Amino acid sequence: MNNDKRMQWILAFDNCQLKDSEKSQFVDYEICSETRIPGVLEYGNFLHCVFYDFDIDENGLYTYILRIKFPPNNENFSKNNYSHSGYYFANGIIGELLAVFSFYFQVRFYLKAKISGDISENDTRIRTTYKLNNRQFNKSLGKLINKEMFSSDKQKNWACDDLKIFLDNIRKIDQKYHQNLIRSFYWYSESIKEIGYDHQLFFIKMVSAIEALLPFISFKKDDLQKKITSLIDKDVFLKNENDELRNWLSNRSISRRFVQFIKKYSVGFLKGGKRKAEHCFIRKNDINTYIKRIYKARSKYLHEGVPMYLSMDLNDKNAICWDVDPTQGQMIDRGKIDGKTKLPRTRWFERIVNYSIKKFINTLT
Repeated sequence: MNNDKRMQWILAFDNCQLKDSEKSQFVDYEICSETRIPGVLEYGNFLHCVFYDFDIDENGLYTYILRIKFPPNNENFSKNNYSHSGYYFANGIIGELLAVFSFYFQVRFYLKAKISGDISENDTRIRTTYKLNNRQFNKSLGKLINKEMFSSDKQKNWACDDLKIFLDNIRKIDQKYHQNLIRSFYWYSESIKEIGYDHQLFFIKMVSAIEALLPFISFKKDDLQKKITSLIDKDVFLKNENDELRNWLSNRSISRRFVQFIKKYSVGFLKGGKRKAEHCFIRKNDINTYIKRIYKARSKYLHEGVPMYLSMDLNDKNAICWDVDPTQGQMIDRGKIDGKTKLPRTRWFERIVNYSIKKFINTLT
């Protein structure tokens, strides 16, 4: 049975363009961000966004009003026409849009309130407030933390044509990609909320942003996989042993596809040229080394409880643009941590992941 697997905001957008019904409703959402983004977004007759308060609030956040037009419910809808393999996103349309905007602008967004209903004799305006899940930067690190990702940037603007083009491109993508793509946006938006707070969780969640797209990455079987597959086909093992081997091969292929995804779609990310403190930058030839290192560190953290060796996001003037910090290893208590296990700065991994996913999207449109 065919199912509509489009993102929910796209389905609502398309319905709004098809018919303009008096039964349609506007719902306003107050959303917040550390970043000041000027301009007004007008996207069809479906979506508007604008500053609500030009001053930061007590949480250090700017507030915006995001207005969404919801078309009337489809009275002919029947759950019997859909299967469990259809589309699902837990946070609904507003959750989708916040994840999309977070990914596009590379900033954090938080849902503050929802205002729905009309002022009439039959209806009233209702404001639902949500608990903000924003957290302050780790105070133990004080002024050392690098916050350049969340500073206001003149290049960010709600009214820019590039944003509308990006939304148009997402709508054009074959719906078979939608579920995985919105999961990728979601994990990206969740991971950057860990910057300045828990950088180990940042890497775990950012890896998930890529893993959501790996089902669409093909790769050639290596000799080991060919040998094991051949033995499975010959029924050398018991059925449960075959199942375990297939699961092992599947898990093994994830790490290979993860590296392949970044390698394929990060072309053009790194630029040449001489730099001061060359040892603090990652060269083109070293990308695979660091990507493998990140995936391995994430797996050891999850499956063995091994802490990650992280680069400090230092706020020094010369350190803001570094890819890794200059330390080459550490002695902690009676243990030695090899510099070859050190991960890059969160900002470097965030940027290369964002760049690679946007490149991937471009290949689908």
